[in-house]
Amino acid sequence: MPNVYQQSFSLLEALWQPLVQHGIIEKASAPMLASWITQNIGASFPSSVSEESARRRAYTAYHSWNEYRAGDFDKYFWGAETANEGTASSDAHSKETPGLAQLLPPALFDELCRMLSTTRDARIPERPYASFNDQTEGLWFYGFHQFDHVSSTDEPPKLQDQVCQRGIGPGGQLVLRSRPFGDLVLDARDLDDYRNDFDTKALLKEQTTADNLDDKRMTFLMLFMQGKKNSKLNETFLWNQQYKGNRLDTLMDTRRLGSDSSTEDDMRTSVRQALDLAVCLSFAAAREVEKQLGITTAREELLSALLDAEVREPAAAPGTGEPLLDVSERTQLMNACTWPDSALGIAAAATCAIVRLLLGASPSAFDALFDHFDYLEQGGVSAMLDFKSGYLREVAAWGDVLDMRDADNERFSYSDLYVAPEFEQRPGAGTPSSSDPRAANPACIVARMPGRARLLVQAGSGMGKTTYVKGLAAGIARMRISGDGTLFNTLTHHEAAVPLMNCTPVLIAQPEAALAGKGFEALESTRPELSSDEFASLLYRQLPDALKAPFRTVSNGDKQAALELFRNLLKAPDSLVIVDSIDEVPLTVRNRYIDCLADLAEDPRYNIQRLIVTSRPLEDASELKLEHALSDNVVRLLPFDRNRQCDLFERLRQNRPEDDAQAIAFEDIAETPGFDSLLGNPLLLTALVRSLLRNPHATAFNVLDTLVELLPKLPEQDVYDDLVLAHIAFDMTAEAGGDSIDELTFRKRYQTYRGKARSEATLGAGGDEPSREDVIDRMVTRRGILTMRNGQVTFEHTIVRALFTCRHVLNALTSGVSERLSNEQYDRAYDLYSALLDVCIDPERDDAAAELAILLLLSARRPYGTWLYEDLQADIYRDLCGLTLNAFGEHQNRHEVAVKLVHASHTFDFSLPCQRNEQIKVWESRLVAFADYYAADEALTINPKRADDTSVNSTEER
Repeated sequence: MPNVYQQSFSLLEALWQPLVQHGIIEKASAPMLASWITQNIGASFPSSVSEESARRRAYTAYHSWNEYRAGDFDKYFWGAETANEGTASSDAHSKETPGLAQLLPPALFDELCRMLSTTRDARIPERPYASFNDQTEGLWFYGFHQFDHVSSTDEPPKLQDQVCQRGIGPGGQLVLRSRPFGDLVLDARDLDDYRNDFDTKALLKEQTTADNLDDKRMTFLMLFMQGKKNSKLNETFLWNQQYKGNRLDTLMDTRRLGSDSSTEDDMRTSVRQALDLAVCLSFAAAREVEKQLGITTAREELLSALLDAEVREPAAAPGTGEPLLDVSERTQLMNACTWPDSALGIAAAATCAIVRLLLGASPSAFDALFDHFDYLEQGGVSAMLDFKSGYLREVAAWGDVLDMRDADNERFSYSDLYVAPEFEQRPGAGTPSSSDPRAANPACIVARMPGRARLLVQAGSGMGKTTYVKGLAAGIARMRISGDGTLFNTLTHHEAAVPLMNCTPVLIAQPEAALAGKGFEALESTRPELSSDEFASLLYRQLPDALKAPFRTVSNGDKQAALELFRNLLKAPDSLVIVDSIDEVPLTVRNRYIDCLADLAEDPRYNIQRLIVTSRPLEDASELKLEHALSDNVVRLLPFDRNRQCDLFERLRQNRPEDDAQAIAFEDIAETPGFDSLLGNPLLLTALVRSLLRNPHATAFNVLDTLVELLPKLPEQDVYDDLVLAHIAFDMTAEAGGDSIDELTFRKRYQTYRGKARSEATLGAGGDEPSREDVIDRMVTRRGILTMRNGQVTFEHTIVRALFTCRHVLNALTSGVSERLSNEQYDRAYDLYSALLDVCIDPERDDAAAELAILLLLSARRPYGTWLYEDLQADIYRDLCGLTLNAFGEHQNRHEVAVKLVHASHTFDFSLPCQRNEQIKVWESRLVAFADYYAADEALTINPKRADDTSVNSTEER
């Protein structure tokens, strides 16, 4: 590992690398750095108003403390509120704009202040100018008071740190080595007398007194400025000579700053030089980067350069050295620490890290930076890292299970069943495009988005939204914990998503079905606005127990501590916040929920960098608001294509080896009328296949009747909702109106049929009428089988509308208490079925749902406790058999429809025939015999030789 001085230099050098990368400077040359300090910090004492006064005082070399003018550099050191007071505060949490005085621990800051002065050296008096002037009044020019090193050699003298009084004045004046001292002016010709009239060596050997101090000082300047005749000189020029000759060229460019060979003196000169340089040059470099690149870019590039700092040979080019921080260290610093939001803040963090390194408070650059942020957050960074480690282990375990169980209550894993869906990206203002369809994966889109990433993932119920985001969270967590990227790669399939591996996923879901829609009272319109903290608390309270578990586990069951951990995780700069199933928020408060979420994401205290929201299609106003909150960045999950359907089917079969694998084939399902559209939905396909694997003789009606109950996410359903929806579906089918109905008509029929159902249940038609929001919420948004677009309520699948239509017919067959009631019920059910048959045989009314509803009636087995359904099925077969015999003229269409339905009924139960009693089997056998006879007879009639003699044909055939 490089020593602390090499690491310190690497951190310092990183701050000007953005200028190198942008070609603004070719290399960090000494004059350039000196120029930055001069321009961005300025001299300790600004130019005097009167030049003549300054020239006269040049010989007494005296600056008055009250001439010092504090500026931005002083704020950087002391903090904004103390810079002008001339006193320092070491309270790390007391200032809104902290300086080094607040960013460093008090003891460490005090040590820094002592090291920035030279008065601890035994060779320099504690009050070097006390015998010549009052130390509370001013500072001697360059503080020269003895010249031991000058008199011992014949070489031209150099300004040595040991003989320069620098440091911090009584009022907090920053008179530092790396900063220009002042701007007093003198002429080189004024030194001529000393060249000619003084015995230089003898003078410099004399003990320094008040009488010879000025002579000795001017003699030294004459020696130092030898050859500089007849020119104006000032302190800044002298400082440049010293700074160039004694620090940057010889110390920095040769990487000797703080090397072992330069720390042997008891004054720790090199450590002092390094600390002084770190304080001044960090500020100056950050300011220069800000001026050249702009404030926002400067912050981002300085942070990147600092994390990418390297240790390399003196002449090596950037990028050729060894990284100062390894990948794990960079990731931890980036993800666990809250980095300042300004370039100067980044520079201050680097300075504090260097101070920690050089004063022995931290052993490495990583530890120094980590300890710095951990101190500022009062141990919060290390606590958060410990929490994240435990939290990520809990989240990683989600990848072991999918939200489904088999017949034995055993869970499946992603590796068992997950089939990656296809996504379709809608062009948006902040969404980068790609020609690779895999790049439409939400993880890839978010990873590529510049600035704050916002994305809506949209799809209907059961399409895999929750499965995807839960797997994504688990995949990231596994990568962070164990380096296993298998699950992450399974879900993302593209290298563009790799940056998300460094994130911490925060999955926010809505309550379980039993509690769905509850607990949102704080968002009601009569309640006051929620603050970001209050809304974050609401989000946590609404989490299902499974998502609260990581917080509870890590906080040892302390509810308040778990809540604080959740809030802190939302605030973490590396967090990937995922809000799942926003459609499950009640419609009455959904818009306010969306507003609060948008405010939380943009709140500077939370500043959420990455936000993914999943939702079913919403009613128009909510959807527009949600899309706007997410910068109109939308991606849709597409229905499974046939290859994905087959892949999932095979996975399901392979994971149930105990079942008869030959009992059902994929084609048996895909070729069943009406079911093809369901197969694009992975949840429905999975449930359908698992049902058939468990019971190969399950009927189409019973399977479908079970499937639709998987989709709603409601805490409790109105007891009449299914009855009403079945009635509405029947109306839509009997009217051959297709899968859609306008919202107003839908709500009117809902109210009418609900009142009728209550009346028939002897409860009366009264009661509280549900609001529009309640109706749309329960019946459309959260039921999972309907959508609403442009004011139209639509069944997503025609076969589902057919099922509810079939249910309405069967609902008429509930058990009666008397023969009369039973007959009335049967007659009503038969009339309803007849209305559907009329739609089927009417060539002007083309609606597949009517035919599918009749097939489902034939497929039903003991539905809802009805006891006359078999009689109805027999009558349906009787009617269809009768229609098959009528194949002439205007009745040809009836014949074709009847034949089609009879044929379909023989394979409708997934290649198996629908149930038939013995009487129906006899009817069909006679129909088959008749059809065979008719076909043979027709074949003979078209024989050219006997086309006109059907009777003979019949005789010969017989």
